[in-house]
Amino acid sequence: SSRSQSLFGPSFAAFFFFLFRCAMLRLLCGLSLACCGLADLSLKLQQGLMEVAQQKSAEYNCSVSIAVRTPQGRASVAAGVVNFEQKQPAKVEDVYPWGSVTKMFTAATIMKMVAAGRFRLDDAIAPLVDDLLGKMAAKDPSQKFRSMEELWGPDLAKTTLRQLLGMQSNIPDFDTATPSRGQGMSKDPLRAELYSEPTHFYKPTELMSVPWVANHSKDCKSQLMFGKFCYSSTNFMLLGMALAQATGVENWSDFNQTALLPEYLQGKIRFANSGSPKEAGTVPGYDRTSYNRAPGNLSNHNNWEVDGVFAGWTASNVVASSEHIADLSWEIWQAHSVAPKEWVDQMIPGTMRIYGLGAFNVGLFAGGQRGPLGKGYGHLGATYGYQSIVGFFPELNVSVAIATNIETDKQVQTPDSLCFSYHVAAGLLTNKTYQCTFATQGYYGGRCSCVEKQPTGFTNVNLVV
Repeated sequence: SSRSQSLFGPSFAAFFFFLFRCAMLRLLCGLSLACCGLADLSLKLQQGLMEVAQQKSAEYNCSVSIAVRTPQGRASVAAGVVNFEQKQPAKVEDVYPWGSVTKMFTAATIMKMVAAGRFRLDDAIAPLVDDLLGKMAAKDPSQKFRSMEELWGPDLAKTTLRQLLGMQSNIPDFDTATPSRGQGMSKDPLRAELYSEPTHFYKPTELMSVPWVANHSKDCKSQLMFGKFCYSSTNFMLLGMALAQATGVENWSDFNQTALLPEYLQGKIRFANSGSPKEAGTVPGYDRTSYNRAPGNLSNHNNWEVDGVFAGWTASNVVASSEHIADLSWEIWQAHSVAPKEWVDQMIPGTMRIYGLGAFNVGLFAGGQRGPLGKGYGHLGATYGYQSIVGFFPELNVSVAIATNIETDKQVQTPDSLCFSYHVAAGLLTNKTYQCTFATQGYYGGRCSCVEKQPTGFTNVNLVV
């Protein structure tokens, strides 16, 4: 009996407790190492992105807000000045107008409706919007059309959802920005009008009715490098009308874009249907383009109180921080919580196409290299006084969102910043170091080139100007 007591008595219990404690410590140690690994990556990511933000904000004399989300960690940084009049420094919580980044979300919500059987991609647009247009015209005497055919004739009324999404329709753009190809003046009559009446908010039906859009069509032809591509924000207002009619509202402004967001983003991302950026709680934005000015002279127009910044509705009205736009990109392209994967995949541009269905091929000018690592898609965002970009890179599941508080002629600062930001993340995730350069080319930014180098520091990317 004394032997059995020694085996199962206090000494055995102490020994068992010791073994149990060792096992638990090993488990906790493993968990803490994993957590430390994630925290370490996020810290290194933040350090590397801050280096990019500081350099690019100084180079372009603006604010730069960068957010990156990866499966292994995330980070948000900001640098530069958001309010030049008050010398206010940028913060990661700053909110920006994201312009045409809205189109990526609008396209995904169309795909949600297609997946649910409400639309088909090759449906004509007229039956999907005419009921709503008619109801609005009955209540608004200033709206001079009741249907697509009244506004554009029978041929354009047959334009399909696929053509609208892919920027392949013959419907004119309300945006009048016309860059000078030579030494002449870059003209933009609508910009001049918006600045002369800063408190006038253009309704989508108003923009559809302007003289250069109503009763006009354009001949959308295939281009040598990128195929058929005729950018028109009017397309995405019509897609908004289709979504509004499908949800049963009586007026465009009653359509609840927020309800189509993932639930955790519904209190974070907003859509401006009236008012100015200041009223929407964003940072100031500065037009530094050459439009409507003598050659060689750039503007420096503060657009914080210009309602026209949000002209375009479902083409151009999203308001958020860079962190939450990176989340939205993640939800569309990686989590597929906005629309099912099989339909979101149809948005992705072809390898040498600049545009898919509501998505730019951002890999072409910010991917930095050939092969899977350089593949990326998302959207540019350029509106009056603000430019931004969002990209998702599927090889490493990296979502990047970048906002700036300036608008420039070639919107180069956003793809330039994306080039370096993505390769900070890619370097950390692959344990490699990339040396990147960026060259300005044309209106859609330029070309990013990155080569692998031996590790030289925590940023895993060498900034080369």
